Amino acid sequence: MAPPTIVTELHRLLEAGFPIVYLVTHEEERAVAVARAAAGDRAVRKWSLLTGYDDGAAAGDSFAALHEALAAEGRALFVLCDLHPFVDAPRLVRALREFALAAPRTGKSMVLVTPRPSVPRELEKDVAILDLPLPTAAELGVLLDEEQRARAASLADRDSAVRAARGLTLGEARRAYRLAFAEPDPAVATRRIVDEKRRILRQSACLEYIEQAVSLDDMGGMAALKAWVRARVRAFSDEARRFGLPEPRGVLLAGVQGCGKSLAAKAAAGIFSVPLVRMEFASVFASSSPEETLREALRAAEAMAPVVLWVDEIEKGLSGDRQRGTDARVFGSFLTWLQEKRAPVFVAATANEIEGLPPELARRGRFDDVFFVDLPAAKERAEILAIHLKGHGRDPARFPVVELARSLDQFSGAELEQVVIAALHRAFARGEELSPADLAAAAAETVPLAITYEEKIAALREWARTRARRASADRRTLELFDA
Repeated sequence: MAPPTIVTELHRLLEAGFPIVYLVTHEEERAVAVARAAAGDRAVRKWSLLTGYDDGAAAGDSFAALHEALAAEGRALFVLCDLHPFVDAPRLVRALREFALAAPRTGKSMVLVTPRPSVPRELEKDVAILDLPLPTAAELGVLLDEEQRARAASLADRDSAVRAARGLTLGEARRAYRLAFAEPDPAVATRRIVDEKRRILRQSACLEYIEQAVSLDDMGGMAALKAWVRARVRAFSDEARRFGLPEPRGVLLAGVQGCGKSLAAKAAAGIFSVPLVRMEFASVFASSSPEETLREALRAAEAMAPVVLWVDEIEKGLSGDRQRGTDARVFGSFLTWLQEKRAPVFVAATANEIEGLPPELARRGRFDDVFFVDLPAAKERAEILAIHLKGHGRDPARFPVVELARSLDQFSGAELEQVVIAALHRAFARGEELSPADLAAAAAETVPLAITYEEKIAALREWARTRARRASADRRTLELFDA
């Protein structure tokens, strides 16, 4: 069954007798339009602090606005746009309580439009909170058509432009479209929308829109994880829904630092052919209002769906010593969203410090699976060296990557990349082409982090033994066949 539209949901709340509904959004004009559409046979009266009601009554006076609502006759819906900064004032709380108590016999209701719900304790039992979702693709398409008609012009690829605007408010999308129309080169117009979205998301919701083409072939090793991801490509299709298969929920990637967890998250977006958005939990908690920031970030991700939401270093936001007060509520909200989300948001969460992960995070139903990413075995190290040599314009066949890889035990994928880069620096400084000797010298100068953190890596492997699947075959098994 399709979820109800926001107009239907608000109408149901009003018909059920909720006297006060908080409609949470930054889009005031759109919220007022939704309230009018949901009002049914109620007369709608809108109030703002500057202009008062439609007839000018109660301008500049929030208490007078509530007094007007209390005194009004007949079934009505009062839509108040600027009341939220004052709702903690005792007189306003009393007036709101009087309104709520009288609502069953008067047939009146109230919608408070606010970007941040702050419900006084006295009103908690009388208030419903409803988030206004970001615009759908259909709404963004209508807006684009309006802009095109106004300019007697069109973008080269309408569908791409609408997809690029997913996750923006109508106002943000309108400005992004206008920036696209201003581009002299039609081929880069959609790119202008993407650039504007990247700027807006990073500024407002602790999200970063990632545009980096990565494929599974760019990952060395991790054969089991690659097979798991490939098996879920078709699971995003309508055919999968008809088959009775739910959309993939996501994967938790835990393990050794620098071994490709972030690369795997990027590659998942590539193979699923969906956008990639990155969220840092540390940034969520660093904001002035973590609960609101998380809510906005998740709403934006759902609006862009289907999408891969890459939650980077999730343990930095969900460590056990944060489970109190606001942090505990944010953690609980995120767990609830993971469990109950219906939008096709594939969550790829990465973690280095598994001792900081709360056990309830990895419970089935929140993620489809948990994978442990270990240091690469010799065969995988050879693959990684070959990938980086090729990426820097060198033919891997000209280098003894297999022999070199065998000597680089305990090297992570990131360290192998740095070996290649350091070798290129050596060759460039001499003014000569890269040689096998440069690679060997660069490797000899590198001390892998795993040697310093041997005990921590042993603890990671012990944790994974009973809690996670391995992204690769067991190192000892791989190295037995390499011997």
